[in-house]
Amino acid sequence: MKTIEELFEEVKKDEKLKEEGIAAIQAGKLGAFMKAHGCEASEKEALAFVKAKAEKAGIPLFFL
Repeated sequence: MKTIEELFEEVKKDEKLKEEGIAAIQAGKLGAFMKAHGCEASEKEALAFVKAKAEKAGIPLFFL
């Protein structure tokens, strides 16, 4: 199984995965996206990770 960080790195490198991930967050289905891509972290853990990365980069996440 992948960690959140490992999946995040894959998503950063793949535009299709990035689009799928954003759509999953917007649809409230991030947990299903994570499992489909080999990561068993909870949706709550994943959202916290994404928010922390965005805040650190100064990117507003208005859809979360």
